[in-house]
Amino acid sequence: MPQQLSEKLMQAIQVMGRDYLIRKIVLFGSRARGEAKPTSDIDLAVYALPGFTDQGRFASRLDDLETLLKIDLVYVDEATDRKLLDNIRQEGVVIYEQSSNQV
Repeated sequence: MPQQLSEKLMQAIQVMGRDYLIRKIVLFGSRARGEAKPTSDIDLAVYALPGFTDQGRFASRLDDLETLLKIDLVYVDEATDRKLLDNIRQEGVVIYEQSSNQV
């Protein structure tokens, strides 16, 4: 469950989702499964909207968040490995999703 992320970190990621052309951010991996150790990394799948070109800036801003944990990003697109996509769909927990009135 995403409760393994601090509320402050969850809120920061959600704000970033709103600040960029992001449709959805999904937590996956050990933290989503509830199997994380205190030092486990944070795996995030980022579903961007068409026209999103700020991958570097988005990743840099994530790196600036107050956490000692490594954050691994996967930008999901048509080239994303099918096995990884299945894994994200099965175990992922949506932590940000653009609302219809944000468009």
